[in-house]
Amino acid sequence: ALTRFENGVSPDGRFADAAAVGLGAQLEAATLRAALLAAEVLPRSAWLSLNASPALILAREPLRSLLRGTRRRVVLEVTEHAEIANYEAFRAAVADLGPNAELAVDDAGAGFASLRHILELRSRFAKLDISLVRAIDVDELRQALIAGLVHFALRSDCHLIAEGVESDGEASALKRLGVEFAQGYLFGRPEPVPADRRRHDARVDSSRGRRVRHQGPGDGGGPCRGASRRRR
Repeated sequence: ALTRFENGVSPDGRFADAAAVGLGAQLEAATLRAALLAAEVLPRSAWLSLNASPALILAREPLRSLLRGTRRRVVLEVTEHAEIANYEAFRAAVADLGPNAELAVDDAGAGFASLRHILELRSRFAKLDISLVRAIDVDELRQALIAGLVHFALRSDCHLIAEGVESDGEASALKRLGVEFAQGYLFGRPEPVPADRRRHDARVDSSRGRRVRHQGPGDGGGPCRGASRRRR
């Protein structure tokens, strides 16, 4: 899910402003609440991916109450750019959120902790940063690195999602290497659900979302087209 403001202000800027006056957690919770409400019109089998800060997860509330109010499968994305001081406490906090919540490490390979988040958090998903994906079809070193991560994923029951796929060559290379899911402009751009199609989409047979093509989780019973790269 993506956060956008009607006045066009940068989401990063708005979240930074809220944090500067001590309202960062409140704004984050409000955007998550809005995303969960908007997702009610989507097929029940659709996954909903939401960015969540370590601080919000560690606090447990109000996130736990928000997730208890939905029967939808929710994937919480934690960026590698965010520092986590105590991994054991963080894993316990995620477990306390309930059975509908799963964890994804966002921007894997590009952030503060390098790949340590993937190793320590035992996340269900790891989203490969666009810097690892770009031009992978012609870069043997990137291919070797991704192949190693695929091996790790198989051993640890972690599912890899390639971010920012923009060409057929990149998609083919990733599929050949064994990356299960992909997202990016090649498959579609993020956009609101049209008002006149929301109720129709909510009744779509969930079989449309099965793993038929090389896509990514977020919008239709598992693998899907155009899963967004960012909430903000």
